[in-house]
Formats: sequence, structure tokens, C-alpha cells
Amino acid sequence: MAHSFGDYYSNMLKDKLIQMPIQDEVPLNSTVVLLDKRRELAEVEAALAAQKEESKVKMKLIEQRREELNKKEEELKKSFAKFDKFLRENDAKQSRARSKISIETELTKQKEKDISRLNNELDDLIIKRNRLKKKVESYAVYPKFLEKVIKMSKEFQDIRMVNIRFETLFVTHNLLLTKYHEDQEIIKTLKSNHNNIMKEKENEIMMYHNALAALTHQLEAAKAKTIKGESVWAHIQNTAAKRTLVLGMTKMAIFNLYMHVRKAEMKLGTLAEDTDIQLQAVQQNILELRDTVNELKKGLEIS
Repeated sequence: MAHSFGDYYSNMLKDKLIQMPIQDEVPLNSTVVLLDKRRELAEVEAALAAQKEESKVKMKLIEQRREELNKKEEELKKSFAKFDKFLRENDAKQSRARSKISIETELTKQKEKDISRLNNELDDLIIKRNRLKKKVESYAVYPKFLEKVIKMSKEFQDIRMVNIRFETLFVTHNLLLTKYHEDQEIIKTLKSNHNNIMKEKENEIMMYHNALAALTHQLEAAKAKTIKGESVWAHIQNTAAKRTLVLGMTKMAIFNLYMHVRKAEMKLGTLAEDTDIQLQAVQQNILELRDTVNELKKGLEIS
């Protein structure tokens, strides 16, 4: 704003100077005119100074206004920040409120479920109470019966003694029942052990039976093998006897041939048992006879 006022007065001063005549054109006797111009220039400068002062005052007012505006702007920013904080806090409060309402709703539902459950339990208890009440009413005859028993009995003096006797018998019955169950468990354990032992013995007996069956099978196989061996041995013996007979006959035939070949040798000595020598002698005689026959054949062919 100050810059615009200064420009305005500067331009106005320039216009005044432009409108002033050039010195060459001013007559020498126009001093009055020059003084007028100087006076107008002084007035213009005074007006310019006044305008500058006015512009300074206006600038101060503008600066104050700007400071006020800045303060208001800061206040507005602070107000906006406070308002934003208020909105955030309000949103947080609303979120907490909604969460609280949700939790309270869930708790209400849970309480309603608990109330429904308790009402059902109450109904069950009422039914049970009525049933027990009926049972108590049905048991009301027993005290009267006990009073009659006490009057008729010499052992009991009042109902308390009957109750004590009953409790004693009841405890004894429970003890006997517990002992019975313990004995049953012991019997079960003994039976289980006995069954286990019997199974083990049965397994051992089965194992021995299997071993006996295997040994019996081996014995039968050995007997069959023995019978087969005896049969083979008998066959061997029969074959050996036959071969011995054939061998004896063969030896006898060889000996007869040898005796036929060696008629002149009457003293045989050990030669009578030496079959190989006898065979050699017979072979030698046969070779000699062959040579003789061959010579005769050659003589006949020549003649």
C-alpha cells in the first residue's frame, strides 16, 4: 500500500516537472515565474511529505491490523487445534462408549443366559424339592412304626438308639461290602494270574507236543531209513553171495584151465591160490596155441 502511494506522488512530481518549461525557453525577465514554479515545487514536496507521513501512519495501522490478523489467525489455529482435539476426544469417548455398550450388551446377554440357566436350575430344584417332599411324606409312617417297635421291644429305649444301631449296622455293612469288593479284586487278580500261568503252561505243553511230534516224525523217518538200509544191506549181502559164488566158480574154472595147461606140474604150492599167475599161464598157453595155429595155416597155404 505504501509502495503504491509513493509511486503515485513520484509520478505526480514527474508530471509537474515535465509541465515546467525548459530553461532555454524561459525568458530572462521571468523570475517571478521561476519563483512560482519553485513555490509549486515546494508545495508539491510538502504535499509529498504529508502524503508520506500519512502513508507511514497508514502503514503502521496496516501493520497493527496485520498483527491483529496474525493474532486472530493464531487464535483461530489454536481454536481449530482445540476443536480438533475436542473432536478426537469426542470420537474416542464415542468409541469407548460404543465399546462399553457392546460389552454391556454382551454382559446383558450373558446375564440373561445365566438367569435362564438359574431359572431352569430353580425349576429342577423345585421339582426335586417336591419329589423329596413327597418322599418325606411317604417316609412319615416310619417314625410311627419305630415308636411302636420301641414300645414292643425291650432292647431299645428310644428312636435315637435305633438310629445308632442302624448306623452301626450300616457302617458294618459298608465295611463288609468294601472288604467283599477288595476280596473280589484279589480273586480277579488271582484268576488272572492263574489264567496267565495256565496259558503259559498250555503254550509250554503245546511246544512240547510240537517237539514230540517233530521227534516222532524224525523217529519214523529214521525207522523208514533203517528199514530201507536193512533192505539195501540184505540186497548187498545177496548180491555179494552171488558174486562170491560166481567168483568161486570163476576161480575154479581158471584153476581147471590152469591144471589143463600145466599137466606135468603136479606140485602147485602157492599157485593154487594165485589166480593172476594162473591167468597169465593160461594166457601164455593161448598165445602159444595161436602161434602154432598160425604156423599151421601158413604151412597149409604154402603146400
